Amino acid sequence: MRIANFSLLEDMVSSIYHSLAVTDLASFNCDELIAMISEKFDISTYYFDEASEANNLGGKYRIFLNENQSPQKIWQDFGHELGHILIHEGHQQSMVESFRIYQEWQAEKFAYYFCIPTFMLNELVMPKHKCEAIGLISTLFNVEPEFAETRLDKWLRSREAILLNT
Repeated sequence: MRIANFSLLEDMVSSIYHSLAVTDLASFNCDELIAMISEKFDISTYYFDEASEANNLGGKYRIFLNENQSPQKIWQDFGHELGHILIHEGHQQSMVESFRIYQEWQAEKFAYYFCIPTFMLNELVMPKHKCEAIGLISTLFNVEPEFAETRLDKWLRSREAILLNT
């Protein structure tokens, strides 16, 4: 079954990938995507040995990724930090704690949908067993199994909601 009712976030992610001609898993390579997306959005991306972060200094966006992590965690961190750049303004140091927490939640949600795009997830033939589906998603999208499980759960809930409303 093909689900076509995308949220604004899913549309945004789909638009990013399609603008780069990344429309299927055959063209999905995380290292290449980090470089392509960094170039597209004029973001300087660096690898270093501190916690991953994004910043805007003098109008120039930068993403710093902790190089001591697994490739999966680096990809997930890139999605999270890109979310901050694309949907947030301001400096978290000057925000009230509750708003900073809200921004972190938004960036993490963005990362789930960015690292495992819905339009690609919809094309997969899912195994019958959840543990096998998690393994498939984890491998195909180069994410950690826990990340894949959370995204799978979000995707399944979305499909259930759409089916209930039809």
